[in-house]
Amino acid sequence: MAETVAAVRVAPEETEIRTLPVPEIPTDAGLLKVEAAGICGSDVGIYRRDNGPAILGHENVGIVAQIGRVAAERWGVKEGDRVAIEEYLPCGHCNWCHQGEYRHCRATDNSADPSALRYGSTPTTVAPGLWGGYSQYLYLPPQTVIHKVPDTAPPDELALALPLGNGVQWACVEGGAAPGRSILVMGPGQQGLGCVIAAKAAGANPVIISGLGRDARRLEVAKQLGADVAIDVEHEDLKANILDATGGEGVDAVVNTTSAGSGQLIHDALAVLKRKAGILVWQGLPAKVEDFPLGVLTRKYVTLKSCRGHSYMSVELALRYIGSRRFPLELMCTHRFGLQDVDTAIRSVGGKGLDGVIHATVDPWLEGAAR
Repeated sequence: MAETVAAVRVAPEETEIRTLPVPEIPTDAGLLKVEAAGICGSDVGIYRRDNGPAILGHENVGIVAQIGRVAAERWGVKEGDRVAIEEYLPCGHCNWCHQGEYRHCRATDNSADPSALRYGSTPTTVAPGLWGGYSQYLYLPPQTVIHKVPDTAPPDELALALPLGNGVQWACVEGGAAPGRSILVMGPGQQGLGCVIAAKAAGANPVIISGLGRDARRLEVAKQLGADVAIDVEHEDLKANILDATGGEGVDAVVNTTSAGSGQLIHDALAVLKRKAGILVWQGLPAKVEDFPLGVLTRKYVTLKSCRGHSYMSVELALRYIGSRRFPLELMCTHRFGLQDVDTAIRSVGGKGLDGVIHATVDPWLEGAAR
């Protein structure tokens, strides 16, 4: 093929459908025919940026359409194989890369280096331009991180590999979810639901999730995915319900997956942790340093960790969960959009479009209305 159709962010919160050239594929690279590109909550923020035209979409699953001889040998895949790819495009030779911790590689840190390559945020001005999943075809350079996927699940569920990988990383690796340990997950979005699945699969008990009144449907889905307790914090007492569920002990770990960073939310999390040696895994921090209760953290001997991406093995484990069919992941896969509806899709994930969206995917080959 000589061309591909893509939805390109051309300005903050503005998308155009464009036709772009497909490059010649060298021996150490490949080309992916995209089947599903998940819409992450981070895409909402990326969509508002003004750093040049870009194809968004970093939760990508598809079929290997072309592959060079060297790439085929290195990745262990061939044309026609279905794969999932990570958003990271690492150097491949640093200490972090050798550990499978590509999120820490300097080459992937586009917050420190705007020229760092990463799927879903690299401008189309960087050759060959096909750096996002909201496109029929996506370029696979030599540093692509590829996962073989189970053939037991459809593409839209396989596109959950990264959010579920985050769930494994945050709930289990960082939060220590395991048999005999209890956990609270704050926020029933796709990352929070991923944490519920990972914690349940790891044997944690009880697995508790909290949300707001508007999250009623998501809280119900969380229970169907394995949460033992779901709490609407606008109508129920968070601490009282958690103490009741844990025999008055509190939880071993709290994972905050919300974008809220208020001091009160941190106080609430610390209040429901066990008296000593709890783990607090957090996404974002309060804007004001004085809001952070360092004294309480010290007195309760709390370990503070960060929610930031995933390791290679966390994504591999997530794919095993997806392939096992143990969890009703179809409940999370609520919407599928074509390229012409990417603007609506991103706005909906951000809470300003269609109602009821949990995890949405873009199908670059879908024609007609969203499903």
